[in-house]
This record gives sequence, C-alpha cells and structure tokens, in this order.
Amino acid sequence: MRDKAIAIVAGLLVAIPLVVIAWRHAHGTTDPGTSATRQTPSRSPTPRPSARPYPHVNAPCEGKIPEPFAGIATNGHFAANVASFQHDTGARLRLVEFYNRFPGPFNSAEAQQIVSLGALPLIQLNPRTISMARLASGAYDSYIASYARQVKAFRCHVVLSLGHEMNGWWYRWGLPWTRPSVFIAAWRHFHDVFAAERVRNVIWSWDPTHQYSQYKPGKTAHPAGMWYPGNKYVDWIGIDGYLGTGLNFNQVFSYQLRDIRRLTRKPIYLAETGVGDGAHEVAQIKNLFAGIWRWHLAGLVWFDINRKNSWSLEGKPTKDAAYRRAVARFP
Repeated sequence: MRDKAIAIVAGLLVAIPLVVIAWRHAHGTTDPGTSATRQTPSRSPTPRPSARPYPHVNAPCEGKIPEPFAGIATNGHFAANVASFQHDTGARLRLVEFYNRFPGPFNSAEAQQIVSLGALPLIQLNPRTISMARLASGAYDSYIASYARQVKAFRCHVVLSLGHEMNGWWYRWGLPWTRPSVFIAAWRHFHDVFAAERVRNVIWSWDPTHQYSQYKPGKTAHPAGMWYPGNKYVDWIGIDGYLGTGLNFNQVFSYQLRDIRRLTRKPIYLAETGVGDGAHEVAQIKNLFAGIWRWHLAGLVWFDINRKNSWSLEGKPTKDAAYRRAVARFP
C-alpha cells in the first residue's frame, strides 16, 4: 500500500509541471526571463516592428500621453491653430511641435500654452549659427546650462530634439559640414549638461529624415544609424518624411525604420509628416495610417505649415474627411 502511494505522488509531481507548461503554451505566456519579454536590439536584416503595448493615460505635464498619438507642427498662435485643426479633423491632439533657435532662451510661455491645451510640447532646437564641434568641446556650456535650468523650473515635461534631420544634406549640423561622430559628441554633451543640472522633465527625441541616399549630385542623405547617439541619450525617435505625389508609406519610411530597428527598440513616431494635395490624397492618407499601425509606431505629427507643398488639411473637405476617418481610431 505504501509503495502504491509513493508511485501516485511521483506521478503527480511529473504531471503537474507538464499541465502548467501546456496551459502557458495555450495562453501565450512566457517566463519573465525569456527573450520574448526582453527589449533587445534586432540583428535581423528585416527586423519586425516593436509590439510594445500602447499606453492610454493622458497626463502631458507628467510626460505621459496616449498612443498612438496625433499631433501638429506649427509656429505660434497655438490655441487658435489647435482649435482650428481639432474642429476640422476631429483629432484629439496630444502633442504640439514648434521650432526655436539655439542658443536662445527656453520659451516657457509657448510651452505653457501647449500644456494648457492638454498637449505635450515638442521643441525642435535648431543650432543654425554655431559649430557642433565647438558645442561638443564645451564652448556653449553656459547657454546649455541656462536653458536646462529654465526647463527644470518649468516643471512640466517637454520633448526636446537637437538638430533634427542631421542625416540630410541641407543643415550645417549634417554632412558635409558636420561629421556623424561630431554630431554624436555634441548631442551627448548637450544631454550631459542637462544631467549635471539634474533636469528630470525632458523627453529626448532624436529626429532623422527619412531620406538615406543620393538625391542628385552634391545632395546626399545617409542612413540614420550613422548619427545615433545611443540608447542612454535618447528616449524617443521621430522620423521626418512626407507622402508626395505617387509615394506610399513603405517607399518613404521602411528603409530608415529597418535601419533604426537594428540599433534600438526605443519608441518611434513620425515627427513631421503630411500628404500633399492631389488626386490620390485619400488613398495616401489611408496608407499612411495603415503604416503606423503595421509598424506599431507611437504616433504622428502632421506638418500643418504649407512649405514646399500644400500639406494642410483645413478648408479641404475631401482630404480632411480622409484624415478624420483615419485618426478616429487614435485615443
């Protein structure tokens, strides 16, 4: 009788783990230590998009917004521009992007306007008049430290991007004027000065252009990864790119998305985008949003400024309706 009881217990000890394993397999769960739960850079030549869950909290002062988010890039008159865009499109704008020069003061009044509208400020700092090599060497530390202290005093979170589209050919913080290694050193130094000032309310957004090859002789863009400062220095990644005539999401964004995904699993969003006016604008807007869902991107910022093309939506009923239908799925 005793031998029979021992045999029954031994059988249960074998069976229970097998049942647990089978249950986990059926319900798609894994151990916390397995590779399925780790955020590691992909080594695949065609990496898959991130499958991280979307957050749904809206607390912009704390740096938290729902994803995928909709935003606009505009200059000044934020309350009027946001109200107009939201009225025409039905979008719940979670982020508002604007442009400032560096060196220069932190514009707390503009940032406060945006926070008051229930959105997170994204500030593109453009170092148009300075040398990135000198910035990296510490020549502008007093300006950086002053800016950092002003941001810290603001208390609410802001998104900061220094020298966007650095991998293109049109800004002096990119080639042929500034080498990738110099840009990286300058970005890291800028970040480190903020860290020394104990600034905790900045989301660092590194924003390359979608272009990566020769456009024409003397005008050559480069793969974004050449300019990446490293995970320690970046929180978000924003790609700038537009769907002009005849272009679709994959043609514009897939190369840089794969290049970036080889390096990091940081959240990626479209920091400047839009669809030009034209016969295929409705299909292109649908395709743009489909790409965001397919790649599990964090959101998009519509370039609500007519520069080089007519990107705006207001006053264009067909284009506006297409955007309205697509953005309705966003929280």
